Amino acid sequence: MRREHITLREYALTDPLTGIPNRRAMELELKRSLANADRAGSMIHLAFIDLDDFKSINDDYGHDAGDRFLIEMARKIRAGLREGDFIARIGGDEFVVFGSAVSEAYSDSRKAIQKRIEDFSKGTFHLGVADIDYEGASVGVVTSEPRMKEPEALLSLADEAMYRVKKARRREQLETDF
Repeated sequence: MRREHITLREYALTDPLTGIPNRRAMELELKRSLANADRAGSMIHLAFIDLDDFKSINDDYGHDAGDRFLIEMARKIRAGLREGDFIARIGGDEFVVFGSAVSEAYSDSRKAIQKRIEDFSKGTFHLGVADIDYEGASVGVVTSEPRMKEPEALLSLADEAMYRVKKARRREQLETDF
């Protein structure tokens, strides 16, 4: 009975497609991490990742190709993280990564994290039916505030940062198209 309970708990906290933690697991772990950071007087960096143009992958190549893309993206993101960083798929084409802020140069750290994730989200993806050259995800990175305890507050800030990046990328794309 105990083994079955553990198995069911694992299923409840894992994204069935990618095998990484899901939104529920992320919220639990982020709440725990924020509490630990508060006690230690430290901060957490959180990256909100949106896979730009994912809908067109599904539309152009089919849902099986889209699923393969998500699986491969989860693998690439996980492979690029530091030991102890946490990754989760929180929605269709959205991922979250967070970990301890090890340097007090928070702005520089956020930029480095954003660039690192953008870089390893780019490249050629082999999706079975086709190979696609993907230009990378939109990534917004934020740092927790002292005594921040609610995961939703940090997620909201990161989501807003990601949308600012997405808008800037669209503007750049429009400018290069003309």
